[in-house]
Amino acid sequence: MIKLVLRCTFILCLCATVKSEYAFNEPKYKCPAKPKLIYPCTCWKNSDVGIYVRCENTNLATLSIALENLGALGTPVEQLEILKGHFVRLYGPVFSAVKTRLLTISDTPIVTIEDYPFFGANKSIEELRILHTNLTSFTPLSFGILGNTKELIIDGHSMQSISKNAFDGQNIGNKLEVLRIINGPLNEVPIETFQPLRKLRVLDLHGNQLENLKKNQFKNLRSVEVLDISFNNLKKLEAHHISDLTKLGWCNASNNALTEISRGTFARNSVLKLLNLSHNNISRLDANSFRGMRFLRRLFLSDNKINDVGRGTFGSIGKIGTIDLARNFLKKVEFQMFSQLNYVEVIDLAENNITIVEKHSFKDIYQSTINISHNALEKIESLAFENCVNITILDLSFNRLTNFSRNAFDLTTFATEFQVSYNFLTNLAQVPFQNMTGIKVINASHNYIAEVPKNCFPKLYELHTIDISYNNISLIANGVFQTLFSLRFLNLSHNSLTEIKSSAFGTLPTLLDMNLSHNKLISIVRGALAKLTSLRFLDLSHNKLEKLFQIPISLNELNLESNLLTGIPAGTWPVMNSLLFLNLNDNQIGDSLSAQSFTGLLVLQRLLLNRNGITVPPIECLAGMSTLQYLHLEQNNITTLDKSAFGKLPVLFELNLQANGVQEISKRSFEGLLQLLTLNLSSNAIKSIPMDAFIGLPSLRKLDLSFNQISKLDNKTNGVLDDLLSLEELNLSHNKISFVTKKTFPSNQYIPYNLKRLDLSFNQMPVLTYDITFGTKKLLSLNISNNNINEIRRGVLANFTELQSLDLSNNELSNLASEAHVFDLPKNLININLRNNQIYKIPIPNFKKDLQFENIDLRNNKLTDFPQLLVLMLRNGTNVYFAGNPLDCICAARPLKHFMMEKSKLDYDLENIECGTPSFHKDQRLAEVPDENLQCLLEDRDQYKGVAFQELSDVQFRDIKIADYGNLTVRFFVTAARDIADFVIYIRNNENDVLYQGEAAYNERTHEIPIETIRDKIKGQKAEICIISKNSNGITGRWFSAQCTNLPDLKQKRKGIFTFTAFSSANYKTPNTMISTIISLLLFLTITLC
Repeated sequence: MIKLVLRCTFILCLCATVKSEYAFNEPKYKCPAKPKLIYPCTCWKNSDVGIYVRCENTNLATLSIALENLGALGTPVEQLEILKGHFVRLYGPVFSAVKTRLLTISDTPIVTIEDYPFFGANKSIEELRILHTNLTSFTPLSFGILGNTKELIIDGHSMQSISKNAFDGQNIGNKLEVLRIINGPLNEVPIETFQPLRKLRVLDLHGNQLENLKKNQFKNLRSVEVLDISFNNLKKLEAHHISDLTKLGWCNASNNALTEISRGTFARNSVLKLLNLSHNNISRLDANSFRGMRFLRRLFLSDNKINDVGRGTFGSIGKIGTIDLARNFLKKVEFQMFSQLNYVEVIDLAENNITIVEKHSFKDIYQSTINISHNALEKIESLAFENCVNITILDLSFNRLTNFSRNAFDLTTFATEFQVSYNFLTNLAQVPFQNMTGIKVINASHNYIAEVPKNCFPKLYELHTIDISYNNISLIANGVFQTLFSLRFLNLSHNSLTEIKSSAFGTLPTLLDMNLSHNKLISIVRGALAKLTSLRFLDLSHNKLEKLFQIPISLNELNLESNLLTGIPAGTWPVMNSLLFLNLNDNQIGDSLSAQSFTGLLVLQRLLLNRNGITVPPIECLAGMSTLQYLHLEQNNITTLDKSAFGKLPVLFELNLQANGVQEISKRSFEGLLQLLTLNLSSNAIKSIPMDAFIGLPSLRKLDLSFNQISKLDNKTNGVLDDLLSLEELNLSHNKISFVTKKTFPSNQYIPYNLKRLDLSFNQMPVLTYDITFGTKKLLSLNISNNNINEIRRGVLANFTELQSLDLSNNELSNLASEAHVFDLPKNLININLRNNQIYKIPIPNFKKDLQFENIDLRNNKLTDFPQLLVLMLRNGTNVYFAGNPLDCICAARPLKHFMMEKSKLDYDLENIECGTPSFHKDQRLAEVPDENLQCLLEDRDQYKGVAFQELSDVQFRDIKIADYGNLTVRFFVTAARDIADFVIYIRNNENDVLYQGEAAYNERTHEIPIETIRDKIKGQKAEICIISKNSNGITGRWFSAQCTNLPDLKQKRKGIFTFTAFSSANYKTPNTMISTIISLLLFLTITLC
């Protein structure tokens, strides 16, 4: 009775943690406000139908209490996942208190499932998934009570057979619709096994080792619509195996060892719609193979050994939609092989050995995809395609076609998309376009076409894309594309064109995108492209053009990269209000640009002039470019920037001068760039920057001065950066800065500077002084890695009040606790990198609990201790990186070791933490060192007191009390994640005689011993009480000293949780009086707590 009161009280306390209010636009059911109540489970998702809970790396003993607490909350559980559990036998009341719709047990070494393990949850479980286990057997009562379960999945098991009574006479047959027993060594299934499952719709046995099916193997399963027996070793599939599956609509027998399709195999399966027989050893198909399958829509026969398809094979399946014969041994497409298949959508013959398509092979086919690619096709006979109207895709790529037979396609046959790439065509006229009036896409790339002759294309009203790239085209006949009234995309790249004549393209009023890159163009005749009035994108990169030509005024983007242009003379451009992007990279323009070079480009926004040999900023040509927003001058030879070097560019946002060799910057060099946001001066030869150099850049937010030779940025009274009022990001990495002063970074009490990101990495700074805090109070990110820093002055780090990320890696820091306040950290810091220093001492308490760190990187230092505070931070989700330190693997390392033992899988850093001392553990990974071997010397044991530094036992006592009602009450708790189930409690004397022994189930944490049964046995001698665990197989676990304690004096009277007056049965004359009092107490607790 007292147990009942205690348990009810606990449940009532839990209800106080659950809020019943519903907030608009929020999930109806939310995770517990106190997550530790369901440890080691975690609630990871809220929803309107229930919460989602995952329990990882646990055992039956711990799991049962977590699920009992979860059930007490009263919140519906939509999905409960048991992941990487430590138990081999599933038994007992582990799920008795929880209600869940979907239960998953995954990656757990379960071998057996005993009777009724799902009792309590049996009415709520609709889906049960047992994944990646060692399951070898289950009893009829294992799943028998699951009367509401609709789906049962056993994936990844070790069962070789299933009992014929596995589901006989059980409630599971009432509603079960989906059964999957997959991916295991199952080789025998009795006929009677599945017969009780009359409502089964899906039966999946794939991935097993079935070799033979019995006659009437699926007897009485008349409701089954889906059968998957793929990935087995079946050698035969005949009618008497599957004749009872009269509603079968989907059958997968792929990846077996079938050699034939026997006559009438599927005759009784008249509603079959999908049949997958791919990856077998079938060699022949004939007219009897699919007889009676009039509703079949999808047929997959790829990856077999089919070399013969008889005439009329597909005649009996006139409604077929997909025929997949890819990767077989077919050598030809025979006469009328695919005839009158009016509903076919896909015919796949790819990757066979087909050399010829015979006459009338494809006849009366509409709106289908035909794939004959990756064969050895050399010939297509006349009328091979007859009355094939609107073939969606005809793919003949990757073959050996050199020509097409005359009338290979009759007058009514055409393809919407025609693929003939990767063949041996030499003339585009060889492609039969004459009757393809509805064609939209042609791909003839990667052939040997040398010319596009006159009259190559008839009048084609829907053709919008032509790809003839990667050929040897050197000649395009005049006006050859004039008959293409919808052409939008034309790709002629990677050919051998040397000249574009005036009438090569004509008008083409619909063309939007043309690619002429990677040719050998030397000239484009004036007016050759001017009539392309709709052209938006023109790519002429990687040619040999020496001068520009008349371009269409409609262009948005023009790419002239990698040509031989030496200048852009006046009058080159017409007046254009559409060109936004101009790429002139990798030419030979030099300093030839004049004031008239870009006249006419009224709205140009992006100009690329990289690698042109420019030595002076082209200020004259830029003067009139009032719309320019992005200017790229990387990798030129500009060495000096004079005053107002780029003139006035009112909307220029980005200027890139990377890798020019700039040595000198004058005062006011960038004056006139009022809207400039990003300035890149990296990879130059700048040694110093004068004051006032950046005057005129009030909007600049990002400045990159990396990879130069700068040693300072101030003159003790003023700083170079003082004029950058909006600067947020500054990169000074890879310079020669050895110190910073109070004037290095802009600061003024009257000017709200806003520097947020600073990179000083790869410089020569030996000391971090207080001067660096001036002008950097608003920094969010500071990178001082790869310097020579060996000292940090007091209070420096703490004064970066807004700092979130600090990188001090690859320096020479050693002792960060040498004096107070050296390592005081900013309150907003969330990422700190101290990797690759020589740190041997660090004030760990400075990583305060209230600092919400995301990453602490201490790798490759000389730290020997991993303090408890860091372990606590690991538990709270902080990433602490420690590998590469010589850890002292003594008892001080146990908190970290115990954390590792709780993890189902260690991340790379934790896995690679190695011991430096003692010598017998040197270079050994901590994860591999047994817990019992982490011992301390006698003189160190006082320093490392407490449970955290003791060897992790299976279970420990919480308290032992003598209750007033005459029992010894023992309470205990589980401490380890390894396989722990039931418990044995015993009392022994000094001579190791067992005076008492009792057991507790894995879901119990209290055990009561009647004092009268042991008082006489003890008779005043000293005794101790011990508790030891059993694993899920019932094998007694290892003994730990922490699991024993001295027995209290049995003569001493201790009060329990409640006083004797309140609960002594002597005060109640009848049991009803006692029950009434208990009920009144529970009602009082309900009102008070909930």
